[in-house]
Amino acid sequence: MPITASIERRPDGLFQPATAYDAEILGSLKIGKGYKVEVKQHSNRSYQHHKLFFGGLLPLAYEYWQPESGLITKGEENAVIGFAKRLEAMRDTGGLWLEYAGDYLADIARKRGEKIGAVVADIEAFRKWLIMKAGYFTIMQTPDGIRKEPMSISFHAMGQEEFNAFYKRCFDVAWNMMLNAVFESEEAAQQAAVQKMLELGS
Repeated sequence: MPITASIERRPDGLFQPATAYDAEILGSLKIGKGYKVEVKQHSNRSYQHHKLFFGGLLPLAYEYWQPESGLITKGEENAVIGFAKRLEAMRDTGGLWLEYAGDYLADIARKRGEKIGAVVADIEAFRKWLIMKAGYFTIMQTPDGIRKEPMSISFHAMGQEEFNAFYKRCFDVAWNMMLNAVFESEEAAQQAAVQKMLELGS
């Protein structure tokens, strides 16, 4: 099965993965086995913006994703716990309503985790989940039923304007699902994504 990864040419003439994500993809190739490589130059879409997604936002969100709690937004948690507290105030059960609320939230997190592969978590599974959660997917009819597949975001499949919208949607998902519990503002999270990209040598 073909794989796609971005590479950069170094001053010494050798090639290196463009981002940490690309390094992980290329690192999955077996040592000593021959591969046929087709080299294509990227389109006019901003290469830096591409690197910011794969080398910044994606690994940052993946770092702060917690399978058991990170799949519940703060708003969802506040609503459920707030409702449980109100029930508890109306009729004291010794904290039983709050216990039920915690169990309910844990069950939702578990089910969401199963959907994105929390058992065998890796950045590739996370990337597919993030893209689909942002609304970029196609629906396929298979013998096993309907299945969602993430859309291609390659340079030839998506121009700069569309990629701008795509990045914003992915950032919104990452912010709402995990980053807002860590960073005080969206601007701080965006800066952290840039810093992550620089740290990883992207």
